Amino acid sequence: MSLPFHPAIVHFPIALFVTAFFLQALHLWRPYWICRTTSMWLLGLGVISSFGAMISGQREAIKSGRECHELIVLETLQNHELIASITTWSSLLIFILWLYLFFKYMEDTRIDKLALAFLGLLSLSVTITGYLGSTLVFQHRFGIQ
Repeated sequence: MSLPFHPAIVHFPIALFVTAFFLQALHLWRPYWICRTTSMWLLGLGVISSFGAMISGQREAIKSGRECHELIVLETLQNHELIASITTWSSLLIFILWLYLFFKYMEDTRIDKLALAFLGLLSLSVTITGYLGSTLVFQHRFGIQ
């Protein structure tokens, strides 16, 4: 019996993106309490883990099969995969853009506010993805042998 990696990996991007959002908000509220780049590096770790979650999720979906499930399960799975892909690729784009802007305009604190907005969107997106994934597992029993 092989252990599924997807359930073990998915918690990392969720935790890292949401933590990055809250720490960025904390940095804007109290700039000297936390390092300015902490949220940036948490986002970077979240990007790496989200690619791992996406790849392992695709493998788990292939392993579970699609032919013997109800339409609502397949629609939920399709939405879960779509939002997960959007979250993963947009997190990479946001991370690269943040690095570029940070090093080009190091003294401009407007970048920190812009980063907070994008981290908020990423946190919302990863939360929706997690909700759809938990719906697949706990309501529809998808991927459970």
